[in-house]
Amino acid sequence: MDFGTRLRNLREAAGLTQAELADGISAASYISLLEAGKRKPKPELVDQFASRLGVSVAELIIDQGDQEVDWSLNVAQVALSSGNLDDAENYARQIIDSSRDHNGARLAAAVVLIQVRVRQGKVEGVLDELERLFDDHPQAAPELRVRIGNEIVRVCFRSGDFGMGAQRGEEMLREFATAWPETEVVELLCLVASCHFHRGDTHRASELVTQALELAEACKSPKAMVQSQWQSSMLAESRGDLSLALHHITNALHWSKVAELNDVVPALNNNAARILLELPNPDLDQIHNLAEVAYIHFTSQNHSVPAAYACLTLSEVELLRGNPSNALMFVRKGLTELPKDVPGPRARLLCLEAKVLFKLGMVEESQIQLELALQHAVDMEPSKEVAVYWGEVARVFVEMGLQERAIDAYEKALSATAAASQEESKTLLGSKV
Repeated sequence: MDFGTRLRNLREAAGLTQAELADGISAASYISLLEAGKRKPKPELVDQFASRLGVSVAELIIDQGDQEVDWSLNVAQVALSSGNLDDAENYARQIIDSSRDHNGARLAAAVVLIQVRVRQGKVEGVLDELERLFDDHPQAAPELRVRIGNEIVRVCFRSGDFGMGAQRGEEMLREFATAWPETEVVELLCLVASCHFHRGDTHRASELVTQALELAEACKSPKAMVQSQWQSSMLAESRGDLSLALHHITNALHWSKVAELNDVVPALNNNAARILLELPNPDLDQIHNLAEVAYIHFTSQNHSVPAAYACLTLSEVELLRGNPSNALMFVRKGLTELPKDVPGPRARLLCLEAKVLFKLGMVEESQIQLELALQHAVDMEPSKEVAVYWGEVARVFVEMGLQERAIDAYEKALSATAAASQEESKTLLGSKV
């Protein structure tokens, strides 16, 4: 029995006309369309209809057919992708409250509810739940298994545990990737690449992003194109190829509009702001607006790492504007946002704070923060990204007049570059063998 038939039967059993059921909730014509099966119920209205009929929400939708279950699940997943978390949660709960479990819909709905929590920044205890779902349902549909797997890596990333995210993601790629849907594998590749990137292993990140780009092109999925182009932009920026980085981020923004992935636009805009900031004669007002909107979005969603990167952008803009006090405010906001064990962005923020403090004449405080930045840099694996970081540290030492410290930092930059190049050579040689 479909929703419309169930609604009509319960309305007639309650002795209500369509107008009486609709009064104060919707138009009577909407009830007519629902009962005729020409409209689907809005989640926020289902509860009101159930209350007026004197039944529970579960009783109102309990006899929905398999097609209705599939439809509700699809709506929940699309709402999640577009950033409409309320609709995603409401439709997922409808499925869980239903008596039917067509094609494992309840498990899929449970995953959607966890994904909603993650996107709301409520990650406490989520990783254990996801690992349990992954282990307890080995026979679940491949598209659902990979969705759980992707969420495991995403939670590791958002909590700052990049090492665990990279490890679990690599395990999944080795064991399951060939059996999982291509569009979801692209997401997994990009998530694992992002974990490697933030740990400082840009070489492995580049390998995974190359695979993601090729797979995204092959499967022609807008969502996959967004993810692979986005990660390609970040890697190109880390190499200093700003033109290529801007090209990739522009493509990612285009495909995000095609796919209506509204939730990722703030992050893409912040990445675009960082790239624009490094170009000659940057438009500081445009960059500030992009980063500020992104920061407001990230903090509202409790996304600490991207919020910290937005603060980094805002601080650098204020420094270029000649407002070191404002720059200090933003850099300290960024440090407050970050989880404790995220060495990459924390090192960059501390380095920038040292630079700002020096410009404000607070030399001793500047040196203290720079020493803290160096401690965090030690936690990062040797890579070209780390080499760039040591170069930034060296430039701060030069401004302070500490020439010997600057030389030492430059030598570390050269050492990190050499180590990264040696690792690349080993990988290439191994692939040829």
